[in-house]
Amino acid sequence: MHVAAGQDAGAEHAAPPRVLLIDCYAEMRRTARAMIRGEGDLSFQPTDLAHEAAIRLMGLDRIDVNGHGHMLALSARVMRQTLIDEIRRARAAKRQAPNSLTEWPGGGRRQIELDILDDALRALAQVSADHAEIVELRFSLGLTVEEAAAATGITTRTVKRRWQAARAWLQRYLETDGLETDGAVAHA
Repeated sequence: MHVAAGQDAGAEHAAPPRVLLIDCYAEMRRTARAMIRGEGDLSFQPTDLAHEAAIRLMGLDRIDVNGHGHMLALSARVMRQTLIDEIRRARAAKRQAPNSLTEWPGGGRRQIELDILDDALRALAQVSADHAEIVELRFSLGLTVEEAAAATGITTRTVKRRWQAARAWLQRYLETDGLETDGAVAHA
């Protein structure tokens, strides 16, 4: 894992990945706490999840880290995948899934299975990595539109458009079990 020069705002682009990981750790724990909230049947505690993500990130040698915001996005993705792996492991061992509900991205109180949402996000990333990145930042990290704009270097207006389009695409994908999406996301 190494940092690509000239990417994130400020002096962070010069920081080694392990320094970025240390700098991001408190925020990773907050993100882990938010991800695990209500997941009483999982064996992970927030600190365990943040540790596991840090260990996995340290083992990635071929990923460019473009600063603080990118490290947070990577850590959120790794934590989500760790939870998905835990859910699948529990299903295989017990032949039943632990409680794995999370709230629908973008508000409301609609609950959705975490692994189903993960499958939808993977499908979205295949269609539009830019839109999937916004969902990752907004939903997994809980960033505001302004914070997501700062982390990606794009305007808040573009973040809002991508967020709206991605949520609509995900909704359609989930309602039709992925069968009736035309593959396109409204481009912003």
